[in-house]
Amino acid sequence: MSELILDQYTELPTGKKHISFSELRDWKDCSYRHKLKYVKKIDLGKPGVMLDFGTATHAAAENFLKTKILDISITTNMLKAMWSEKENVEGYTQKSLLEFIAQAEAILTELPSWFDQTFPNWEYVDAEHYLYEKVLDHPQAFKGYIDGIIICDGKKGKRVTWLLDWKTTSWGWTVEKKSDEMVKAQLILYKNYYSIKTNAVPSQIKCGFVLLKRTAKNGSRCELVPVSVGDVTTKRALKVVTNMLVSVKKGIAVKNRSSCQYCDFKDTEFCT
Repeated sequence: MSELILDQYTELPTGKKHISFSELRDWKDCSYRHKLKYVKKIDLGKPGVMLDFGTATHAAAENFLKTKILDISITTNMLKAMWSEKENVEGYTQKSLLEFIAQAEAILTELPSWFDQTFPNWEYVDAEHYLYEKVLDHPQAFKGYIDGIIICDGKKGKRVTWLLDWKTTSWGWTVEKKSDEMVKAQLILYKNYYSIKTNAVPSQIKCGFVLLKRTAKNGSRCELVPVSVGDVTTKRALKVVTNMLVSVKKGIAVKNRSSCQYCDFKDTEFCT
């Protein structure tokens, strides 16, 4: 991002001139947690085997998207390197490494045929597509990366653009998660800002999460979770963005006790 473009924006209390979806999700879950992480810069994040598994699996999936060639070694080599670097960290055992390699191989082996069936005559457009677009009525930007963009055959032979986001999971998502407004908001916002950036016609763009499932039965390790995006859902998602920016600028941070269970700050000196 050039300095000329950055000069359009004003710095937030976080020290940044933009927000991301992950930051937005943290704020929505608990604005006090957001303040600790992004304003006070307190980082209690710990290495996690699931996060590393997702990173390594996504790398091979992205390479397949770009080349239409499946190279599972990209994932296996990354996993081996990650486990070697963290061999003294809890969870990074030889047993877990072998289990994750087997699960990754099972997922990725199914990916090419599933992709061809789900997205007929698909063509690669971009991967890790960078977004840095102005938030309406605010001197800040929304920053994000779209995992994958393809074009394929749609209804009546019309070509349609798909914005895709890889999600590694165990057996899949519950109905509740698939319908969660904040889960869907990620792709809703990506579509909104991608449309603005490219002047694309929103009705010709579809969105979906691609679930890569570790423990699902063979033959069902990949699943598309489409996200319907319309004017109403877009307005709701943009309203959350606006509410966050106003709250952060005013320094409002309220503890959400119902969001404590998996929070890194739970029962620490920073949040009791």
